[in-house]
Amino acid sequence: MKVSVIQSGGCGPDIAQNLAMLGDLVRQAAADSPDLVILPELCTTPYFASGPFDPEAKNWAEAVGGPSTQFFSALASELKINVVFGMVELSPENVVCNSMVVIDRTGAVIPGVGPDGAEYPCFRKLSAPAVFSGTLTVDEASYCTPGPAPMTFLIDGIRWGALICYDRAFSEVWLANRHMGADAILVIVSSFGWRESLFVDDLRIRAMEVGVFVAASNRAGVESHRGHVTDYFGRSCIVAPTGEVLAEAPAHEQPVIISAELDLSALSKARELWPVWEDRRPELYRFMYQ
Repeated sequence: MKVSVIQSGGCGPDIAQNLAMLGDLVRQAAADSPDLVILPELCTTPYFASGPFDPEAKNWAEAVGGPSTQFFSALASELKINVVFGMVELSPENVVCNSMVVIDRTGAVIPGVGPDGAEYPCFRKLSAPAVFSGTLTVDEASYCTPGPAPMTFLIDGIRWGALICYDRAFSEVWLANRHMGADAILVIVSSFGWRESLFVDDLRIRAMEVGVFVAASNRAGVESHRGHVTDYFGRSCIVAPTGEVLAEAPAHEQPVIISAELDLSALSKARELWPVWEDRRPELYRFMYQ
């Protein structure tokens, strides 16, 4: 599978304008004939949770199947590619979620599959951060409701796990994705602050520990929202299950498109080289969840 990751930049308040910009980038990526194109977290709007509380941000929320989904569905169908993007979702339960939508080559939404086999229209970020730490100030918990479960998506016969930004800090999510059969993991983020120097290394270690490919898309550069300026560090990357970086975008630059071929035969070799999964002893840790 050939994967292209789009490192897009700051957004303004007009979703239609943002979609037009993102559509141009998807078309540029499609010129390289990828099977899958990945866009960042909340890519259709400004990342509203990094500054003072914005009571109007909830007005951007829309249902899966709404205008943003329709836009990317039409694009995926026209270009015959799979597309992953992040959006502010208004769920059927009328709550706001930070969500990832996966669309196939025909323009149809691919359902996420939870650990119990239940299907969902999208993946919803599992942990909404409220972090006030040095250069990292985020209060997403004031806007978004956490998702119900980890889940995977079947894309062209390959099972992909899913993480959104803060989720990557929780080892349980990575393990759950592999446990549910994931051979690769989608990671969409809007990251800034003091964790920049750790970003790629963190993903390399997770890829090696869990034995999966990782494709991570971050936004990059300066974004101003309601007078608050945030500088996203970029460094979007694609990582092999050995921890090797197959492609990496530069820091703070946008727009950037990176691509890599995922050789699925490398999975068994990597898992034999580092057989951590076979040597786990989960029974020792059940006390943590009782």
